[in-house]
Amino acid sequence: MSQSKPELIETLRVDADGQIPLLELHLERVARSCAELGYDWDAQTWLQAMHQALGQAPAHTPLRLRILWSAQASAHAQAQPLPALEGPLQLCLSPTPLPALDPLLSHKTTHRPWYQEASALLEQNPQLFDVIFLDTQNRVCEGSRSNIYIQDEQGLWWTPPAHGWLLPGVQRQALLNSGLARETEISLDALLNARAIRVSNALRGWQDALLVQDPA
Repeated sequence: MSQSKPELIETLRVDADGQIPLLELHLERVARSCAELGYDWDAQTWLQAMHQALGQAPAHTPLRLRILWSAQASAHAQAQPLPALEGPLQLCLSPTPLPALDPLLSHKTTHRPWYQEASALLEQNPQLFDVIFLDTQNRVCEGSRSNIYIQDEQGLWWTPPAHGWLLPGVQRQALLNSGLARETEISLDALLNARAIRVSNALRGWQDALLVQDPA
C-alpha cells in the first residue's frame, strides 16, 4: 500500500486507576476506519503498542494516550499526563465551513487540513477549548477536537447526525448508546438560542460549554 496514506489516530483517556472506559469503542472505530479505507488491521499489534506506552507512563494519574495506526498495520503510541480542565469550556465559531462530503471527515486521521486555522486560533487563544464548524448549508457539524450538543426546552440533549461529514466521537457514541443524547440536524440559530451547550470527547468526557462571540 502507498506510504502516503494518512495514519489513523485514536486518543484515549486513561483514568488514574489505569482503567480505559471507552477502549472497546476506540477499537471499534479504528477497525471500522481500516475496513472502509482499505488499511490492514491487527488488534493485537494495536493493543501491544498501547500497553507498551502505558508501561512507560507515570502511574496513578490520568493520562492522554495517543495511538497512530498506519495503512501497513504498524502502531506508535505515546502516553502523557492529562491536566485537569476547569469548566464551562469556551467555544467560538469558525468563519470557514467544513468541505462538503470529504470522505476523510468521518475518519480520525493525520490528514486534517480543514482544521489548520482552528488549531492556530486555539494556540493564540488558550482560554478557548474548541472551534465549532458549520457546513456549507449553515448546519452545525462539530468542533476541531470535540462533538457538540444542545439542550432543548424539554431538557433533552441533541447532537448533529453523522452523515459522512462528521467524526463520530467515541464519547458521543457512548452517550447515544446510553440514551443521554439523540441525533438531529442543528441549525446555527438553534445553537445560538440553545438552553444549554455541551461538548464531548474521549479525553474530557461530556462537559458544559459556552459560545463566545469574540475570542480576542
